[in-house]
Amino acid sequence: MHKTRHFLPPLPDFVPGAYDLYNPKLRFIAVPKKDLKITFNFEILSSPLLHAAAKNAGKPLVIPDGHIIVPVHELQVPHIKDKFPDLQVYSNEYRLDLRAQQSIR
Repeated sequence: MHKTRHFLPPLPDFVPGAYDLYNPKLRFIAVPKKDLKITFNFEILSSPLLHAAAKNAGKPLVIPDGHIIVPVHELQVPHIKDKFPDLQVYSNEYRLDLRAQQSIR
């Protein structure tokens, strides 16, 4: 079974049909560059997402000095906050509505 069929703490369990796995939300976190191994042109390739998120929020997405923005699935946010409390999680207003790319069975 896929891991999203059983939610691990700190994420509460969802009743079947309560979360739309076909249309997830993309959220953003700021991570210090020194904590990551960045390959290729990640910042350039992810910049259209950041511009779209800022446009969706109606205000700029401010990136702290020495940080990089990493997109994450919205269901990962509670775990990220729990396991890495020093990372900056951008508010839900900077989310992007997506369509799932993998089969959901």
